Amino acid sequence: MRHSSGVIKFVVVFVMVFGLFCQIQTARAGDDAPQNAKLEIEKLTLFKNGFGFIVSNATLPENAQSVRIGQLPVPAFGTFWVGYPKDVKLQSLITSMEDQEKKVPVQSIGELLRLNAGRKVILYTSGRDVECTVLAETTPKEPPETQNPYFMGTRRLQDSYGRNISEIPPSKILIIKTAQGIIAMEASSIYRAEFIDGEPVNTTYITQKRPSIRMKLEKPAGGEKISVSYLARGVTWSPSYLIDLSDPKTAKFSAHAVIVNEMTDFKNVKLQLATGFPNIKFGEILNPVAKSQSLAEFLGSLSSTRGRQPGDQYMVTQQALMSNVGLASSFEEEASSLVPGYSTATEGLVAEDLFFYPVKNFTLMKDETAWLPLFTAEMPYKHVYTWKIGDFLDKEDRYRTERETQERKTPEEVWHSCRLVNTLSMPLTTAATEFVTNGEFTGQDVCYYTAPKAETTIRINKALNLLAEQAEIEVERKREAAVFHGYHYDLVKVQGELKIRNKLDKTINVEITKELSGEVLESLPESKDIKTAKGLKQVNPKHILTWGIDLNPGEEQTVTYQYQVYIRE
Repeated sequence: MRHSSGVIKFVVVFVMVFGLFCQIQTARAGDDAPQNAKLEIEKLTLFKNGFGFIVSNATLPENAQSVRIGQLPVPAFGTFWVGYPKDVKLQSLITSMEDQEKKVPVQSIGELLRLNAGRKVILYTSGRDVECTVLAETTPKEPPETQNPYFMGTRRLQDSYGRNISEIPPSKILIIKTAQGIIAMEASSIYRAEFIDGEPVNTTYITQKRPSIRMKLEKPAGGEKISVSYLARGVTWSPSYLIDLSDPKTAKFSAHAVIVNEMTDFKNVKLQLATGFPNIKFGEILNPVAKSQSLAEFLGSLSSTRGRQPGDQYMVTQQALMSNVGLASSFEEEASSLVPGYSTATEGLVAEDLFFYPVKNFTLMKDETAWLPLFTAEMPYKHVYTWKIGDFLDKEDRYRTERETQERKTPEEVWHSCRLVNTLSMPLTTAATEFVTNGEFTGQDVCYYTAPKAETTIRINKALNLLAEQAEIEVERKREAAVFHGYHYDLVKVQGELKIRNKLDKTINVEITKELSGEVLESLPESKDIKTAKGLKQVNPKHILTWGIDLNPGEEQTVTYQYQVYIRE
């Protein structure tokens, strides 16, 4: 009895130890086999230069030390980050190429016959018809070894033109069994195949490689959340404005955004429309974590950024945010039918020098385009007719001669414009702007960046019923009056005259702006004179003279000015 009791105890202990060993081995095996953590995009910030900043979150699976987070949009270099709580002990992230099978249709008769090896068929060729059985290939095809320029491995064969030759060319020979024996024939000689014993298999699987990101943890952290953030290309937004000038004093200002998505699916995300001037130094460089380029390509793209000014290509596309805080109430129902009534905007956000306009619960699938209403507002405005005249002195301090002026002379342009006040608490971004009056389209131009409470002038149409003329004549010249930077300069006194005539049937306000170089001596009527910065090697100060004139119907007025300027010989 004692002996039996000892045996039983030994068996019980053995079973417990063996069970514990199996658990340890199972845990180790679990470490090697990664479990999936599904990343959900929760926040998307769009810039107008084609970049989107994405924040995703995922919950780590139970009992997993290796976690696959799968495929992502390709991040820009230096912008891929993983956030995790202190209880998560992250060792590393590894991107590897995983095999993925894809079902595809058969593309040729030879491929179809090999796929249905062992089946009885009748093959039709130009010479004869053959009843046979297709034999399976005895030598399995193996993919050629991947060429590695950084290891002493195989090198691809090349032809006389330097083109790569496949190490294992596709088989062109078909082996069949007939009553007469085994026959090898060219697969390309078969123009028809008839299967005697039923429908053939006409689809096959191909193996593709795709990059996948895997997290390695020191210990399981099931239930903890991680975040993945990055900047990526493939999605953008563009604003547009509609301004209704039906009321003579108050413009109805509406805004919308168009969002183009070629990146991935977005479902119920927190969207922010951002503008400003984001400094994205490495935006054109793909992050190596995506494994979308070779090492040589990555290093080459890094070197190409040296000497480039930060954000050069984004200067034109980025200005400021279309947003507002605490607008007045929405428009009344009797507003023009062309003016949408989205009501007021959600409160905008400011971060450093960028501005953000939030949109809640935004959904947009890949390859879709969204049109989003943003806000409407009332803004005081007035009609103004603008005539802008450039400087006759070039960058080398040379005055354009009368002949050159005549050759380049074009009709003077006077523009009918809208000057309105941005009543919002945040700036207006640069955007295409459409004008309507009493339900009719009247023009389109660009509204440039406008600070809060500031004025902006937007052109509507050319004022064809305003006739404008300009002329400048030399009234005095002192030869070799000075020497600057080793060059001789004459001191010239110039008399200018501007004429404008109103052929409209209403009184209008005309704003004349004249740029000139030199010292202003007089202007009649007196102008507003603003000095601007001159070039480093230019010797004359820069001025912008502005006159505001009220013109009655049929009235003509003349503006004169006089200045002296140093002109290089």
